[in-house]
Amino acid sequence: MDNSSLEKFCDTLGNVVLRDAEGSASIFVRHPKQNSIEFDASLPDHVHPAFIVNGVTDPALLIGKYMGSELKSGGAHYSLPNMPPKGGMNYDAFLEKMRAFGGDVSGLTIADHGLLVLIAHKMGILTYGNDNYGADYRAGTGFTLNKAVSQGEKRIFRGWEYTCLKAHTTSEELLPCDAPDYWEKGKHVGGTPVKSQYVSASNFNGYNTLTGSGPLEWFFNSDPCLEADLHGNAAEQVYGLRLVDGEIQILPDNNAADPAADLSASSTLWKAILPHANDSGHDLVDPGTSGTVHFTWQNGKLTLDTVAPAFESQNRNAPFKDIVSKMAHTPAILYELGLCPLPGTNVDGTVYVKLSQGEFVARRGGSHTVSQHAGIASLYFYHQRGSAGAYYGGRSRSRQKA
Repeated sequence: MDNSSLEKFCDTLGNVVLRDAEGSASIFVRHPKQNSIEFDASLPDHVHPAFIVNGVTDPALLIGKYMGSELKSGGAHYSLPNMPPKGGMNYDAFLEKMRAFGGDVSGLTIADHGLLVLIAHKMGILTYGNDNYGADYRAGTGFTLNKAVSQGEKRIFRGWEYTCLKAHTTSEELLPCDAPDYWEKGKHVGGTPVKSQYVSASNFNGYNTLTGSGPLEWFFNSDPCLEADLHGNAAEQVYGLRLVDGEIQILPDNNAADPAADLSASSTLWKAILPHANDSGHDLVDPGTSGTVHFTWQNGKLTLDTVAPAFESQNRNAPFKDIVSKMAHTPAILYELGLCPLPGTNVDGTVYVKLSQGEFVARRGGSHTVSQHAGIASLYFYHQRGSAGAYYGGRSRSRQKA
């Protein structure tokens, strides 16, 4: 496909193609500027913070349509279909490779992701994706070895549903793709596994799937014009948000989207959220200021409050919709960033918090291992910025200026 045809094809989907200095392409989804009140009447009538970078309001923002992948080993990350999503890197390394694309491209931020959570809330979107080793856990049972199967039973193998034709015990010699006398191939229910990840005989379905290779419902709102694989596959690094000693810390607006923003552990740009006493506003203050917003565990519930948690070194979790706010007036910014559920929301996902001292960075969406706990609102505060693995990924974003 030549350059002009790629742009033309993406234009029919309402997508935007950006190219790096070498002419290599990335595909982005354009989200036009919106006010927060458009998503819920309880939110402020001001521009959602995702569209404001360093005091400048953009008419739109661009989110990578696909999880980041490499065109060459160790190179920049790109948003392209049918590619192995890049894993095995830590928080800072992902950011470096996404920024290496050039221009205004950087890593997906919490403000960007909060916008997606609000879209899901407004439209009642439930998300689907690779949360169970190549398939959505709701799609059926995955194929495993040395299991008795009866005629008519169905198993998922490398993205496809197969029906057992003859009762037998599963084996490497009778893989569904190689044994038409034993298995009948049916509908496409999962993604195409990354080949290098299913070399083990213990897992023929692999771990991550190629970007955009799943069924239509794996796109946001089941719309091929929108983002793929926001649910599952690999939990995506999200920038501009961290937890330090239980305290939520952010950058103002969407300043974390600036490719020059210092998001290091020692950066002075990090701010804590101090709620207003009489309304849903807030002030951004120095970390450690008394009365700022923290995650805590109270009465068996994951809670947002203005007191520090007990540091019990426990991993706590709760469905996003069950997160509790103990503040008299919950700051609207917590809803705008997708950190607190709006009343009555059905947005899916689980929030995980490690109640320990130190810095924990944010990842969202879920991975290929978490089944029903994945979702657009899933949030992981379990690991520090040096953690890496196949279950972590990244997604680029960029600005669209006036």
